Amino acid sequence: MGIGPRLLLVLGLCPAAFAATDLNLSAEVGGRNAVRVKPGEIVSYAIVGELSDATSQGLAMVTFDLAFSGGPLTQADNPTANPMLNFATPLGLNNPAGFGGTVTDGTLVQVGGAQNTIANSFAPQPLGSVLTGVGLLGAPEVLATGTLTAPLQVGTYTLSIENVMANVVRAGETGLPFWAVDPAGVGTKTNLTVEVAALFSSTDKVSVSVAGANQRLTLDAGPSYANRKYLLLGTFTGSVPGITLAGGTHIPLNPSVYLNYTATNPNSPPLTSSLGTLDANGRAGALFTLPHVPASLAGLVLHHAYVLMQPIDFASNAVEVTLVP
Repeated sequence: MGIGPRLLLVLGLCPAAFAATDLNLSAEVGGRNAVRVKPGEIVSYAIVGELSDATSQGLAMVTFDLAFSGGPLTQADNPTANPMLNFATPLGLNNPAGFGGTVTDGTLVQVGGAQNTIANSFAPQPLGSVLTGVGLLGAPEVLATGTLTAPLQVGTYTLSIENVMANVVRAGETGLPFWAVDPAGVGTKTNLTVEVAALFSSTDKVSVSVAGANQRLTLDAGPSYANRKYLLLGTFTGSVPGITLAGGTHIPLNPSVYLNYTATNPNSPPLTSSLGTLDANGRAGALFTLPHVPASLAGLVLHHAYVLMQPIDFASNAVEVTLVP
């Protein structure tokens, strides 16, 4: 047990021996548990907590660790408003490194804190008055916020919630002479999925019956790849397992005649601007324009992705387009 929880227990926040309720936690961006971003983008996240019932008077203490599979985390934010301000020093009590946790080998340890349930008045802190109703069922609370930096490489990464501890204010307590608390069990933990993508499309369908139907493709590798030369490729045999080059770069396109054609005939129909240079923001645009094809090709699925060259050390995600009647 780390120093933060030890301090919380020593100061009388120790619960009874049974769990009164469960705490459900969710890592979110804009209320969702998945976000799609470009390489190197700064992502603002929130950790939201909600108790599984209303048998208590709400959270008294909560701590948890955060780990990101895409790289090291920085300290989470200190709260600036109630109710979480009451869980942070000096109104409450938190990890000596701060409410935002201790950064240990890129992991955030013991984010969070506890309210002044011992009704302290003799020591410099904690000095706050207990706020009840925090995180009760039907009233989820943002317990912590922070930012992370998306990796430069395309892929799917996870912000994970680990090592959760929580107490709740016991039902019927009035704070005289202090607030008795009970442990909260660990309920659901919903992690945040961060998909790093560098190729985006205007549509995923084009009609074989519409002359000149097209799909606009936006290349966005981020400023870290500004002014790099790119080559957009395509295939009609799928994106899995793809091709791994000798240097380790994985291109999510399977071999096909179309792949060979797009590699050897850049800037030729059906692709416009398939070979070029990213701008100062790492962006470019391209266009897939469907030529006149037989109606029997409806149902065919094509995938496109691009690589950065000189050297080939980066490949985007694949985007698909389905030919429809």
